[in-house]
Amino acid sequence: KSWNPSGGVSTVDDTQAELLVRLLSRHQDDLFRYIFALVPREEDARDILQETCVALLRKFAEYDPSKPFLPWAFRFASMEVLKFRDRANRQILLFRQELLTQLAEERADRDTMLHLRLQALDDCLRQLPPADRRLIGHRYHRRTPIESLVQMLGYSRRTLFRHLDRIRRVLLECISRRLGSSLD
Repeated sequence: KSWNPSGGVSTVDDTQAELLVRLLSRHQDDLFRYIFALVPREEDARDILQETCVALLRKFAEYDPSKPFLPWAFRFASMEVLKFRDRANRQILLFRQELLTQLAEERADRDTMLHLRLQALDDCLRQLPPADRRLIGHRYHRRTPIESLVQMLGYSRRTLFRHLDRIRRVLLECISRRLGSSLD
């Protein structure tokens, strides 16, 4: 039995569709970061991610599961970024085509290191005291505005910024230690 979103003849069967969903679930954040590194607006990056997922579905029958998924998906994301730029061509373009291609290639090359850094960050966040973890969660995950945090915590702006700066330094040192020991 095959699944087909457009109603025509589909080349992606249920097993392949399930594999694609699993791969996208695992790598969606990586794809988003890759795209967001190439376009200036988060909203545009989210739209491009959706288009990338549709393109991946359409071509998934051509995917070789013996090869890594993410580099294959990055190529589709890069093409979708280029399509987005072509659609936006009537507006001011921020980068020349060659620069965009170079940025996409460099971002793909650095993906392994970025993934290791994110893993180290997750480990380091777990080591923070609960109050620091909550503060980081509010500020960066929930994007709570500074003024709201000042009111919520009863800190002055200056104290809050010092506290956030201290936590960021602790996280940076922890990440550096973890990466230093994992690269040896």
